[in-house]
Amino acid sequence: MASPAFDLAAVLLAVIVGAAIGVVITVLWYKKQSEGFRARHEIPSLIGTWRCQWFDDASSGAGPKIEDTVEVVRWTRNSEFVGEGHQPQFQLSYPVAGEIDPSRVVTLVYRAARYPFEPNRGVACLELARDGLTMEGRWFGRRFSNQFGGGRVRCERVVQSAA
Repeated sequence: MASPAFDLAAVLLAVIVGAAIGVVITVLWYKKQSEGFRARHEIPSLIGTWRCQWFDDASSGAGPKIEDTVEVVRWTRNSEFVGEGHQPQFQLSYPVAGEIDPSRVVTLVYRAARYPFEPNRGVACLELARDGLTMEGRWFGRRFSNQFGGGRVRCERVVQSAA
């Protein structure tokens, strides 16, 4: 006859194993759905590193206000993704999340690495080129000065060499 403590441990183990299997199946299901959605709509993959230039409408200069790198890490479901931005000039990293629709319009949400202590946060709406190598559009958000503003954004895929 098994002891009550053994029965409880077996039940807990079964619950943990069942939950883990459920999580794995759910993740695989969302991944399969996401791949199917993107294939049906011929959406190029955003996964990878993008070099981005952020221009500010309030600046009189022709050059970008900020240049950084956005790394799209993974798809979460259907057309949604997550990633991280890296701004080497100020040694910052910040989270990004977004979505792409069947017409290749990318919506990106970002916030400052030191949020809520810094006001930098905003959205960008970009169009992904058919070849999947560039995205261009506009950003709108709160600047470090606490003022709202916006400007153009241009991102180019960083192609990794095969060597």
